Amino acid sequence: MTLTSLIFYLFFGISLILYYITPRKKQWYMLLLFSVAFFLMSSTPFTAIYTVFAIVSTHFCSHYIYKAREAGKEGFARASLVIGLIVNLGILAVLKYNGFVLGSYSVISHAFGLPSLPKSLSLIAPLGISFYTFQAVGLLVDSYWSISMPPDKLLKTALFVGYWPQLTSGPIARYDEIGAQLFAGHEFSWKNLTFGLQRMLWGIFKKLVISSRLAVIVNTIYGDVSTYNGFYIWLAACLFMLQLYTDFSGCMDIIIGASECYGVILPENFRTPFFSRSVQEFWQRWHITLGGWMKNFVLYPILRTKAWAKMGKSLKPKLGKKAARQIPSFLGMLCVWLLIGLWHGGKYKYIVGQGIWFWCWIVFEQVFEPHAKRINSFLKIDSNSFGWHVFQSVRTYLIVCFGIMFFRLNSLKETISTIKLGFRTTSNPWIFFDGSLYNLGLNSKNFWIMIIGIFVLLTVSALQEKESVRERLERQHIVFRWIVLYSLILGILIFGMYGPGYQAAEFIYKGF
Repeated sequence: MTLTSLIFYLFFGISLILYYITPRKKQWYMLLLFSVAFFLMSSTPFTAIYTVFAIVSTHFCSHYIYKAREAGKEGFARASLVIGLIVNLGILAVLKYNGFVLGSYSVISHAFGLPSLPKSLSLIAPLGISFYTFQAVGLLVDSYWSISMPPDKLLKTALFVGYWPQLTSGPIARYDEIGAQLFAGHEFSWKNLTFGLQRMLWGIFKKLVISSRLAVIVNTIYGDVSTYNGFYIWLAACLFMLQLYTDFSGCMDIIIGASECYGVILPENFRTPFFSRSVQEFWQRWHITLGGWMKNFVLYPILRTKAWAKMGKSLKPKLGKKAARQIPSFLGMLCVWLLIGLWHGGKYKYIVGQGIWFWCWIVFEQVFEPHAKRINSFLKIDSNSFGWHVFQSVRTYLIVCFGIMFFRLNSLKETISTIKLGFRTTSNPWIFFDGSLYNLGLNSKNFWIMIIGIFVLLTVSALQEKESVRERLERQHIVFRWIVLYSLILGILIFGMYGPGYQAAEFIYKGF
């Protein structure tokens, strides 16, 4: 069941009606029922056993942790935490990364004559395992740190871990962010309903009008790089970044909007990332909940360890105060970025493209920042000017596009060979002017619909930078509001890519 299918909207509409006719104290049971139904309709049913096992272990381990901490039994609390982490992360590792581990071992065994093993295990992971596992781990650790009290019932833990909107692509929430909302019960709110539906419409527009058209061009170029090389390669890289954003953020808009209709406000996962002035700022605006999770549960614990504190003290007399502070921080960030790369998938392309590449740029930005300020001062560049902001945003966008190529292409080897083709043949800049772009799967009409859609997207993003567009629209005259909403609906109905003969692609992050 995809988020752009008719059956999904029937499911959502029925669930919304049943939710609000249910007594408020029992509403969370309905959310749990919808979550179970959604999982069974959208995933391979037998994989539910892995999710159930994760929920049960998380519930009991978090309770043992919390009670042990309250009783002062630190050793028992730590043991319960370790068991809960091993179970949840172990299931994730076996189901999602067995191919990566066994494939790497196969290379080593072949080189050193070691006994051979299968290159992968034929196991099917449940829907959203990467997202709900991190949410479960967050609950365990927050219980250990006494940040939040775990749910008092197993079914409540099941709802928190497996709340159906989050099963598709996140966002990753902490228990103290949404726990109370899930179980409080909500009266019907016209504002929640209208705001939620408006956001869902915007997400559908991003997916069906913009992302689906971008996908046609990107797939055409990357499907035949021997023909479409040179500037075509870089065009595909830049367009795929837009495709990924409109796909992923569109998915977020649909599920956050659907949840808002229930009265449950999920954390934001995007904040107009294309206006970022640096790679670091970009990742503070992109996939925000993953970055927040990594910072809270990986980076900070690493930096607080005795080994990292000792490293800083030993470096201070040799390299100075600044280096002693930066080097441990950079090494901690390296651990985080390697994990972010690995989280995206068990392939080296993710470790390089989604991990090492961005870590290198963030370290470079921080080290070079004082020199950049001196250069700007010497050249009398106003760092607050609009033109300089545009330059920084475009530069950041291109750096990110290069890294995202590793995400899109099938392997590290294929990505490197494609990049070489981009540099090797650079004699075709006229493709942007001679009509060649109309031969990439979209005719001129659809091509310009895509361009106009991107312009609308950037305009809305610019408005969103200053204030919530929905709040701003709410203050307008009712006639103007309905003109905007009907224009959005008609834009989807007329220009959306759907219907007979067209199979809407799954959301890219649904497989994680």
